Amino acid sequence: MDKPNPKDKQKIQAIATEDDRPVLMLNCNRYTLSSDFSSNDRYKKWRAVNEKMIEFVGGKILWSLPISGQILFTKTNEPLDEILAYWYPSHSSFLKLPESLHYTENFRLREGLIDYAIIHRCSEHTLPFDA
Repeated sequence: MDKPNPKDKQKIQAIATEDDRPVLMLNCNRYTLSSDFSSNDRYKKWRAVNEKMIEFVGGKILWSLPISGQILFTKTNEPLDEILAYWYPSHSSFLKLPESLHYTENFRLREGLIDYAIIHRCSEHTLPFDA
C-alpha cells in the first residue's frame, strides 16, 4: 500500500503556487511478477494507462531502465526491477494527475503489480538535457 509523504506534498503545493517550474520524478519499482516483468500483459496494460495519465498533464516518460542487480545498500536491501524517469512541465501539472480519466485505472492496475515503490522528486536543474 502506498504511503504518501505529506511534508513533500506540501512542498510541491507551495512550489506550484509560488515559483512553479519543471520537475523530474524518478520512480523506483519492484514488481510482483517474474524477472521478465516487461513481457507480462498486466505490466503492458499498466504502462499504457500510466502513459496516458502522464500525457494528460503534459508530462512524459523520458526513459525506463530494467535493473540488473544491486551491489550496495545501507540498512535495508530493497531490490528493484525498474527505474522510470517522469518529467512534468510544472509542479502544478504533477498535482493535476488525479484529474486524469486514467488515474483510477492506473492505480487499480498498479495495486496488484507493484510490490515496492519509491518516488524521488528531483530538481529540474539535474536534467542532463532539455526535456
